[in-house]
Amino acid sequence: MGGWGTGPTIFIESIRNALIFNSTIPSSDEPTARSPASTQLLFGYSPSDLIVPSIVLLVCAALAYFVYRRSQEASSSSASSKKSKKTSRKANESLLNEASIVNQMSVVGIDFGNLNTVVAVARNRGIDVITNEVSNRSTPSLVSFGEKQRYLGESAKTQEISNFKSTVAGLKRLIGRSFEDPDVLALEQKFVNCKLVEGERGDVAAHVTYQNESRTFSMTQVAAMFFGQVKDFTSKEIKTQCTDVVLSCPGWFSDRQRRAMLDAAEISGLNVLRIMNDLTASALGYGITKTDLPDQSLDEKVKPRTVVFVDMGNSSYQVSVVQFVKGKLTVKSTAYDRNLGGRDFDEVIVDHYVTEFNKKYKMDIRANPKALFRLRQGVEKVKKILSANSVTMLNIECLLDDKDVSAEVHRAEFLEWIKPLMARLKGPLDQAMADAGISTADVDFVELVGGSTRLAAVKEFLGEYFQGPKGENKISTTLNLDEAVARGCALQCAMISPVFKVREFTVQDWNHYPISLSWDAALVPATKTGEAGVSHMEAFGIGNAIPSNKGLTLTRKLPEAELAENNGHVKFEVEAKYDAAAKTRGLPHVPQDWIGKFTITGIKKLSGDPNAAGDGIAKATIKVKARLDANNLIVVDGAQQIEEVLVAEEPEKKDDAAMETDDKPKEVSAAQLAASGGGPPTKMKRVTRKHDLRIVVLTAGASRELVKEWHALEGEMNATDRLVIDTAEKRNQLEEYVYYAREKLDMAWSDFITDADRTTFSSELNEMEDWLYGDGEDATKSVFVEKLSALKKKGDPVAARYLQADERPRAEKLFREFANNVLINLSAEDDRYSHIAPADLEKVKKETNDKLKWLNDSISKVNDQPKHVNPVVTVEQINLERDSLMYFVNPILNKPKPAPKVEEKPAEEAAAETDNLGNTKEAATEEGKKEEQNMDVD
Repeated sequence: MGGWGTGPTIFIESIRNALIFNSTIPSSDEPTARSPASTQLLFGYSPSDLIVPSIVLLVCAALAYFVYRRSQEASSSSASSKKSKKTSRKANESLLNEASIVNQMSVVGIDFGNLNTVVAVARNRGIDVITNEVSNRSTPSLVSFGEKQRYLGESAKTQEISNFKSTVAGLKRLIGRSFEDPDVLALEQKFVNCKLVEGERGDVAAHVTYQNESRTFSMTQVAAMFFGQVKDFTSKEIKTQCTDVVLSCPGWFSDRQRRAMLDAAEISGLNVLRIMNDLTASALGYGITKTDLPDQSLDEKVKPRTVVFVDMGNSSYQVSVVQFVKGKLTVKSTAYDRNLGGRDFDEVIVDHYVTEFNKKYKMDIRANPKALFRLRQGVEKVKKILSANSVTMLNIECLLDDKDVSAEVHRAEFLEWIKPLMARLKGPLDQAMADAGISTADVDFVELVGGSTRLAAVKEFLGEYFQGPKGENKISTTLNLDEAVARGCALQCAMISPVFKVREFTVQDWNHYPISLSWDAALVPATKTGEAGVSHMEAFGIGNAIPSNKGLTLTRKLPEAELAENNGHVKFEVEAKYDAAAKTRGLPHVPQDWIGKFTITGIKKLSGDPNAAGDGIAKATIKVKARLDANNLIVVDGAQQIEEVLVAEEPEKKDDAAMETDDKPKEVSAAQLAASGGGPPTKMKRVTRKHDLRIVVLTAGASRELVKEWHALEGEMNATDRLVIDTAEKRNQLEEYVYYAREKLDMAWSDFITDADRTTFSSELNEMEDWLYGDGEDATKSVFVEKLSALKKKGDPVAARYLQADERPRAEKLFREFANNVLINLSAEDDRYSHIAPADLEKVKKETNDKLKWLNDSISKVNDQPKHVNPVVTVEQINLERDSLMYFVNPILNKPKPAPKVEEKPAEEAAAETDNLGNTKEAATEEGKKEEQNMDVD
């Protein structure tokens, strides 16, 4: 629309310029003052000659004006539309900005690993893996207990050897495990430096030395300590309190282990929105970013994309078959080997060289846990190098008895040693494919996750297993092997969080262990045929969708004697357990396969309860709502006792007056029916009524009281750690000041303190140094603060005098430069200040000279003083006086000059110009009117 406004505007401007041109420029022989003839001729043309052109010109002008107005309206409409769009865009931007402010809330995913933990956060319209306090993207999953404090994460890594027996590792493998589990001592103990013992609840606990005392902490407590450290550095990174998180765990974790993770998170102050299986989190991160997934909304029969996820980390091996369509992932099967991971490949090399070094160097490495630990560290590096090289060297200095050891390691030998481990890769793959009901030909891609999948042998095996019919390689590494799980958890957290809007994507997980419900068979009434009633049922079988709901109908006898003993109410206990098939699927040891007990209370005899067949004992029908929630935990949401009664049907209302009666159906007993005698038969109908029951839940998780107790203890230990850290900081500050002040006394401060005071102060600094490395080792924070304050009371005045002398020349220079510039400008011979009153200029000059005199006198006094005496005038006073002069001078000298007066044109010239522009003569002045009258007479 810009062209519509440009053309007419130029056209009108040309007409206006032509009119002005014709009315203002006289002919060559015409005087400047207008003559009477000028009203009759324009460039030699008579008025009659100009009538037609003038009419044409006016029509063109009118047409141009019309076009111009239309273009302006269109332009205005366009501008309005643009303004509206701009306003809308600004509104959206405002919403985004507000969302970005809200999004400062924590939306965090935590990949809780056995070796390292990775944390990702949703922010800036993406997922970022955050760094810890030492800028690493992964944090060692370690907790170390020292003489004064705990060391968590990175700081625990530095204590792993020096504080060997009180450093706890393997938190992920041990949390929620029963001490009865044979794997704990047979397998896990060798990878953990501290001693593992049985806790109060029968779970695994760590026996350590903390603050010079023997202490025992459950693995739930230890994990909570580590989660607290993760929470701290995450909160600092995201600039807000970290609360809402999604935690990852292996898919083979039992209910007991998952609940222990929830307890640990609660103790540390984290709110777990969901516990997510490792491979499901990886699948979410893979699928939600894909834009080319099959779309079932276009074709219901479209084949989903089938992807097999293989995860081998430090300690376990996991396989998951997942199918993707647009907006949804469905886990079709899972399989695990929970005791096959990178550490097992390391252990093969360790076993070999323990034997070889014993023969070669005559050293029993297994008898020395520290030496064995250092060998494992060296072997881990060798394993990584062999993935890309055919040969490398294993070198460890002072391994044992100050002996250095070395050996040449060949990849071919390594591959031979790990053959038994490689053979174990096939089992979970076969099981996953069978459970999913597919073959390798149906697999589109194989995504690798976990650091141990970097092993060339593992990649080669998987490539051969899933090799296509034409030899194509289906192995894909589009995911970050170390960070994929954390990123998926962060995405899941963003999907759950109300402050983020994420692309619609549904996650349907897969139940790996079958779960059944059972109850006391003696309380179950017999069937009509006399057979024993059902007292056991599978609630959630293998492959059951997660999350999912189930409605269960149970029956219970209501013996009169039992009702009488319990005031007319009885209870019904329902236990949840793992089926026997769960053990064959790799379930960790769970005492008695027990998951939890749900006690339904408040059951009573109702009028509508039927009698059991033949025994005359009433029975209660109970409907239970059970679900397998998103955390893969069984939950009983509610229970209701069902009552069926016969009620009289309400007759059809023939008159509006019938509305006044009670329209509730009335219950009719058999006696009432018999006594009613004659009359028309009453129609009856069966009505079901539901009575809510109370449920008391008992699970393998810690009780609420115990969690609160652990939370309080964690708070106390955290406060102790904080005090120790603060004390160490104050000690370091005191030590730093001792070295700083002693150096300055001999150099920069030497002229600003008397010899006697310097000697005394130097002596005090030396004594303080001796105290720090002697009696001050165990001093409290308040003592360090007090001693530092005492030293600074003597050192700070000396430092202040030095700083005054160092900064005074610059302050003096700035003062003089400003004052001299003012005086130079005042003495300039021009009109820059001609608009300012002379009295004001004189005030400026006097004030400037007075300030300069004060400065000269002050500097002279300071120069006459010894340097070890506090100056009579400080740098701050000099700067203050300069500012005072500026505030006085600038408002006067910066006063703007008045605008020049515009001379008005004589009235007769204005009238003449008005006539030439074609205006009426009413606009002329009185003198102009008189002149016209005189001209008419002539």
